[in-house]
Amino acid sequence: MANDIARPPLVVQVDDADLTATQPRPPLKNYIAQLWQRRFFIWAESKSKSLTDGRDMFLGNVWIFLNPLIQVGIYALVFGLILKTSRGMDNFIGFLVIGVIYFGFITKGLNAGTGLIQAERSMITSFHFPKAALVASASVKHILDNIVPAIMAIIIALLFQAHKVPSWTIILVIPLFVLIHLFTAGAMLFIARATAFVPDLKGLVAVCLRGLFFVSGIFFTVDRFDTAPKLKAIVEANPIYQFLSAVRMCVLDGSVPPFHIWAYLTVWSVVLVMVGFVYFWMAEERYASVR
Repeated sequence: MANDIARPPLVVQVDDADLTATQPRPPLKNYIAQLWQRRFFIWAESKSKSLTDGRDMFLGNVWIFLNPLIQVGIYALVFGLILKTSRGMDNFIGFLVIGVIYFGFITKGLNAGTGLIQAERSMITSFHFPKAALVASASVKHILDNIVPAIMAIIIALLFQAHKVPSWTIILVIPLFVLIHLFTAGAMLFIARATAFVPDLKGLVAVCLRGLFFVSGIFFTVDRFDTAPKLKAIVEANPIYQFLSAVRMCVLDGSVPPFHIWAYLTVWSVVLVMVGFVYFWMAEERYASVR
């Protein structure tokens, strides 16, 4: 009995060569195929979550209209009347409402990307599916949410230049609307992965978005930088500024954005989605361990 007590515990070595992760990362081609197979789930989840931002408030979906209007009113007061950035503009309200509302599409999407993996952790640990479906679902939800504000911005902008006949170029806002959300989806893929493993980056994203608000031409034209060509070039290189400028050309000026602008925005949007998708996919097997 004494010998049995003194005997050291038995150590069993297990060969882990054939062990696999519970949620392994599939090859990229298979991953894309799995994502496509779940397109109906993505659509159904997006529809079920769309137009629900005001459901816990008394006014409900009325906030879809009120929220952007209140923001435009505040910015018009601050930048138009107090800071006088409206000088030299024929339709400052139209200029501002397009800038505020369409820039809001990007900020809402990027904010949704921060903490997306943590918010969906219960689903990630319960089911096996390509996690990029979460970003795709959030992106489609934002498209559905933003249709009404997008139309409202155009109507308000045109009302403040009622003396001008609306141009057919308004219809070009549709592909720009799609490109804006494609661009946002690509950025969401980067942010969703980055903030999943480094939550502190959420604060950095918020600061960057606030900075982009002031350098994307929301309430001023780039002409004010004519005396500083380098600064003007930096502002013009900002794709968000180019998105807003293109929408304003179509709605306020009745002109078609130049081909190089379309090419610039298309390349930005497509490349950002492609690179962001690969970046997100590379951490696929790690999302289940996020706390």
